[in-house]
Amino acid sequence: MMDHGEISEGNSSWVTFSRRASEFIDSRELEDCENGYKREVARRLRKARKALLSGSDELAELVEKGLDSNLIDFRIRQNVRKWMDDYSYDASEILKAIWAKNHMPLEQRIRAFCERFPREVISGAAGTLMNLASVLLMALDEERYPPFRIRLANKVYKLTGYDSPGSKADEATLYRHFLGFLDRFKEESQEHGLNLRHRLDAQSLIWRSQEEEDPFGLPRIGSAQSHPDDSHQDDWIEFVNRVNGFIDSGTFKKWTEDKFELGREMAEAREAVLNDDEDWIGKLENKGLSDRDGHPIFWNLRIPLIDWIHRSPEKAREALQKLWTEDTLCASSRISAFCELVPESVVHGRGTRARVASALLLGLDSQNYPPYAPKTFSKAYTQTGFMPPPKAADEAKLYDHALSFLDCFLQEAQEHGLHLLHRHDVRTVTWWCLNKAEPPVKLPKIGKGETQFRRCDMRALSDELLLSFEFLKEIETLIVDKRQVIFQGPPGTGKTYVAQALAKCLAGSEDRFTLVQLHPSYAYEDFVRGFRPTITENSQAGFDLQDGPLLRAAQEARKEPDAKHFLIIDEINRGNLAKVFGELYFLLEYRDKKISLQYHRVQGETFSLPENLYIIGTMNTADRSIALVDLALRRRFYFIEFHPDNEPVKSVLRKWLKKTAKQDTPDMEWVADVVEEANKQLEEYKHAAIGPSYFMKDSLRKEDVPRIWKHSVLPYIAELLFGDDAKIQQLQLKGLCEKVAPGIKWGDGDEPKDNIAVSNSEVVNDETDQPSGVPGEQSNPS
Repeated sequence: MMDHGEISEGNSSWVTFSRRASEFIDSRELEDCENGYKREVARRLRKARKALLSGSDELAELVEKGLDSNLIDFRIRQNVRKWMDDYSYDASEILKAIWAKNHMPLEQRIRAFCERFPREVISGAAGTLMNLASVLLMALDEERYPPFRIRLANKVYKLTGYDSPGSKADEATLYRHFLGFLDRFKEESQEHGLNLRHRLDAQSLIWRSQEEEDPFGLPRIGSAQSHPDDSHQDDWIEFVNRVNGFIDSGTFKKWTEDKFELGREMAEAREAVLNDDEDWIGKLENKGLSDRDGHPIFWNLRIPLIDWIHRSPEKAREALQKLWTEDTLCASSRISAFCELVPESVVHGRGTRARVASALLLGLDSQNYPPYAPKTFSKAYTQTGFMPPPKAADEAKLYDHALSFLDCFLQEAQEHGLHLLHRHDVRTVTWWCLNKAEPPVKLPKIGKGETQFRRCDMRALSDELLLSFEFLKEIETLIVDKRQVIFQGPPGTGKTYVAQALAKCLAGSEDRFTLVQLHPSYAYEDFVRGFRPTITENSQAGFDLQDGPLLRAAQEARKEPDAKHFLIIDEINRGNLAKVFGELYFLLEYRDKKISLQYHRVQGETFSLPENLYIIGTMNTADRSIALVDLALRRRFYFIEFHPDNEPVKSVLRKWLKKTAKQDTPDMEWVADVVEEANKQLEEYKHAAIGPSYFMKDSLRKEDVPRIWKHSVLPYIAELLFGDDAKIQQLQLKGLCEKVAPGIKWGDGDEPKDNIAVSNSEVVNDETDQPSGVPGEQSNPS
């Protein structure tokens, strides 16, 4: 156990505490009022755990009943139930991590649960998720694992002089520290004649002491130590105390529910727009844009907006479809697309247009896309020391900056014991502090400019990409170390997709990465700078010196020196690299040097690569017609292997099939068995391995597999294994299925038929003995 300082002997506060606490225990209130309902929660959760381990369909309902108490915020309960209904398989697997029957250590259970738990269900710092995890742990043993709340834990640490775990502690560290405190408090209590039987007694007594009008008064058990992260601590203590009173009030709940109700109505209008409902205008006008108190779009803005929608319904619907699209776009991209189509004459001013667009985004996600209010956020930046947005920021960047502020404030608030769940909670509290509190509440400092960029949630990205957290962290380390990496591997292994997702996460915004794809005709003039054909002012053909994607990306990176910017070069080895990169070979290695470019706008102009511009290349290793990367470039990049035979890529398809499985569809994991068997057969043809993306469809059906194998996989194999007819014969789907999935039952017309690729690369139909097509050059599914 940690050394928490010497316990002061003969402290009279212990005598008073022990006497009053003993009276409380002897009255049976400790067991009946405090421990009793917690034991009931544990009993219900044990029933849910039993249902999980037996595979019962009642799991979601039983978990919801088990969490139904004052130990868990009602909003968390609602989010967890919705998540379990929407992703029942994932939820079961994640609950198994914390409720496993084996003798897994406590910290390992907590980390396994928290690392996989989706952050969009419970956003915020470690304390929020640990609250849920601690209640779930009660199903194992409530006397050993009592419930945890970060706000009360931090409060009792301060009152008793016990060390804080620090603001950087993860969930497992927070809870282990809390259990250590309970053990220490229990030991000290026994030395002063107070008999606490277990941790639950200690937890209940301490909680009761703080939740009422301090009936006992907690004595000190150690000397507090300051932490370097506790700057502005006094401001935060005062702020937390004031805001907790507001959160517990009916006003906070009413304001939050009003916005969520508006979000539900806006979602109905969104559904009508996306489904081309004939009455979409009426639903939008009577639902999302209806007149109500506290509407984030003021009446003087709604009137011209509604008028424009009636006058230009097609353009208005197009604008709304771009804002509300089901595609996985970030908020800034949605707002940019929306504002491009909404005339300035309808909604004028960048801040006002951001307000309107953000209010409509309530129909997409009320918790993560709260309304934007220019004056409120401007005042919040000033009070907290948060860097304001650039003066030239457009609507999308204004809102993106506001979201960054909310994320940073949420993190700080959670670390100081303020129980906020998501961005909308932070926005409500901030607005109340600045506009409605009597007297106004001063917002505490949260840091300067470097905090404005949102942290990359690598755990959430790991869940999204189905790649291990360790693999992604290793890539991040390599990127930071050398600033340029190349993902290499066969087609279909997700290289380009991962590159884009990782760049967006590390950069904090989709606007901070540029994608370019090389090809044989690509040249230095296309990539760096060169003269391009243009039409002059006299309508004559001419040439103009234009910057390529590299220089444009470098210019954007210099505008935000504290942010990471990325240049993704897809199919990097399809171009003539010496011709494309030119003098950049030197700059890739010497970022602190300047050199003259081949084309310059002014005499003596020099150029260097910004330190915050990172490069990710992708390289297909299957196509032998592509030139190899020369050694000069190889030593300037780290190379990261994406190969279907190696983890973590090897298990991606199996994880995807599990994740997308539905109760009304048969198990499709056998497809992963087939692909793995095929790759074993291709072991001597390392770069011809079959990637997982061929079969990563949202609703893969059994009858889809023969079609994909025949028209995508087999032509690819036949091209790469040209002349090896015996090996190609071994890779027919029918034979593979008979070997690894003999239990698969095929319907009429569904059973795969062998398509034997002969030496001239023609695929022959087994029934007619006639060529059924000649595979052409394969597109890259990566």
